[in-house]
Amino acid sequence: MERTDAELIRQCLNGDNLGFDGLVRRYQKPITGFCYRILGNTDLAADAAQEAFVKAYYALESFKMDAPFLSWLFRIASNTCIDMTRKQARRRVDSLDENPESAQRLPSGEPSPECVAIKSESGRLLQKAILSLPVGYRTLVVLFHYQGMKIREIAELLNKPEGTVKHGLHAAREMLRRKLQGVIIEI
Repeated sequence: MERTDAELIRQCLNGDNLGFDGLVRRYQKPITGFCYRILGNTDLAADAAQEAFVKAYYALESFKMDAPFLSWLFRIASNTCIDMTRKQARRRVDSLDENPESAQRLPSGEPSPECVAIKSESGRLLQKAILSLPVGYRTLVVLFHYQGMKIREIAELLNKPEGTVKHGLHAAREMLRRKLQGVIIEI
């Protein structure tokens, strides 16, 4: 039987770090994926995820046990990504060449090479457009469309009114529509 987040947190707070190891194993993939969608770079995403887990570990005593651990962790990861984005902007680092679709393998006998090429290029263009959004809008798009969070959850996570989140998502989608006008994309 799998242990709950609360049990693993209590284990860690009682001095047994294996509890936190269990949380890292459970949430490393979604947090790293989230960071990748925000930062657009595999290495930076891994660094941001690792930094988010370190921050969570040191702040674990402040975690409210009645709250969802993953939401709390997403907030820490989001803030970490925002900080890294600001550092990147100061250094003028621009890494839009990576394609998140390239890491996926297609089963043999699936879509034709032309379809795969179009989808891959569309995914690359969409990722590039998302990365060009201001980091606040980018975060909203990633949380809603890639992490599958509801408006209410995003509002709670970011400590913003639901109306602000809805407006931000609408504005982000409009920016994406303008950037991708005339490009065929399956979303």
